[in-house]
Amino acid sequence: MTTIKQGSVVELEIELIDGDGDILETTEDSDALEVRVGDGELPPTVEEALNGLEVGGAIDVTCPAGEAFGPHDPEAIVSVPREDFPEDMPLEKGIAIGVTVEDDQDGAAEIDAVIIEINPDAVILDANHPLAGQPARFRARVLTIDGVS
Repeated sequence: MTTIKQGSVVELEIELIDGDGDILETTEDSDALEVRVGDGELPPTVEEALNGLEVGGAIDVTCPAGEAFGPHDPEAIVSVPREDFPEDMPLEKGIAIGVTVEDDQDGAAEIDAVIIEINPDAVILDANHPLAGQPARFRARVLTIDGVS
């Protein structure tokens, strides 16, 4: 029987669970997740747990804080002058907005940032992933390996 190894293309049923036990993402009502093991699409802890599994095999692993979604980066919290936002744009603490930022490759990129504070002069944004710096639990079941179920 075929087992998962580095470079295997696998289809997985997954559940991603936060530290409070809430399911953040699942493939229960959608297409399976297809990934190539070793390409870095999954956290290292998950890839290690998948190695050697056969079709039908399952894992339930917790990635240490910061591994799945990166560490919390204080530099990703920025203050943007209030006048940089349109006057008619509704701004509310806790909502995510798209922001264009400069990057090293092609000059600009669109990212999501959460408004964490609003004052008369500035809007404070947090561009960290909401789970940055936190542990994440992954449950997965192997559906296919290299196209074989």
